[in-house]
Amino acid sequence: MNIPAPTEALPGRWETRVGGLPRAFWALWTGALVNRLGAFVAPFLVLYLTRTRGLSISQAGLVLSAHGLGLAISQPVGGVLADRVGRRRTMVGGLVAAATTLVLVGAATSLPLLCLAVFVYGISADLYRPASQAAIADLVDEKHRPRAYALLFWAINLGFAVATLLAGLLADHGYWLLFLGDAATSLVFAAVILRGVPETRPQHHREPGRLRDVARDRLMLLLVASVVLQSVAYLQAFFTLPLAITADGLGTRGYGIAISLNCVLIVLLQPLLLGALGRRGRAPLLLASGVVIGAGLALTAFADTLPTHLAAVTVWTLGELVGAGQLGALIASIAPPHLRGRYMGMYGLSYGVAAFVGPALGTATLDRLGENALWGGCLLLGVLSGAGLFVVARVAARRSG
Repeated sequence: MNIPAPTEALPGRWETRVGGLPRAFWALWTGALVNRLGAFVAPFLVLYLTRTRGLSISQAGLVLSAHGLGLAISQPVGGVLADRVGRRRTMVGGLVAAATTLVLVGAATSLPLLCLAVFVYGISADLYRPASQAAIADLVDEKHRPRAYALLFWAINLGFAVATLLAGLLADHGYWLLFLGDAATSLVFAAVILRGVPETRPQHHREPGRLRDVARDRLMLLLVASVVLQSVAYLQAFFTLPLAITADGLGTRGYGIAISLNCVLIVLLQPLLLGALGRRGRAPLLLASGVVIGAGLALTAFADTLPTHLAAVTVWTLGELVGAGQLGALIASIAPPHLRGRYMGMYGLSYGVAAFVGPALGTATLDRLGENALWGGCLLLGVLSGAGLFVVARVAARRSG
């Protein structure tokens, strides 16, 4: 396995933030940034379905759930491929497939075709993620992994902050521009990987194991269950928050401003917090993250103007910042090297399950029980998830110690 040497040390505070990471990591970082600069479709998909395609809220929730079902399949399959055929091939193949299937989503018209198209897109969209996460674990020393995953998280949000603002403007000129831009940046990411990322899959294991080996790890199962709970709550920022903000008369641009604030705060604050958070224990950080995310989402029940919505977004963003990078590093510490793809795929499955359950659950709760029940439920899920991840981190620390 040919892994590039670490970058040269950087002086002062920059060394504690970006030093000691290999060039191949920075290639992945750059590709992820470019890809997220074109992440136009996902945050505006519910508005595209309800406004351009004329679907009801419940029908839109059904389509989004089909997308989530595809995502649930995508990540475990991507993890298996990452361990069997390699990280590099899986990333490139998944990104090219995602760009291709976006065309199907844009071309679909009827409700059954939309469900089928977004399901196929969901399968391809996240194939690259477990391979990317596993490649970072392969490339980066254990002590630097929380920082590496946090920096990747930062790049993703930097791109997404720009993308949401651009998407809001482009949507006024036609949603087809969103599909075109999203597909193009996926292809650019694939090209960056081909040029700058070597294959990192360990070669000393003839048999890379089975997915059921991961399913037997009770600690990993608790982590997955906790992430599902937190993600069902967190994803309401993309599934039902657009509906809440537009119902308050703030329009699509109001939602674009609100959701981009999340990314802007991460971009501005995370580099400042990397050092301080790195000195804290993983278990309390994950507990605090879940609780604060849930509390911030719960504040949405009391928001009816743009400033109050921005205040709620600020709170749950702080929860994200507290836990940034910790989950990826935690999974890398649990997973055997030859099973990293599968462990990351199982981790990704938790987001797929949440994406499958979350839209239908969130829209149905909002439609039938109202905002108080929806956002109060998010608080409960955040607390439960934080407690579960606290336990996982403590047990994992005892394992490694």
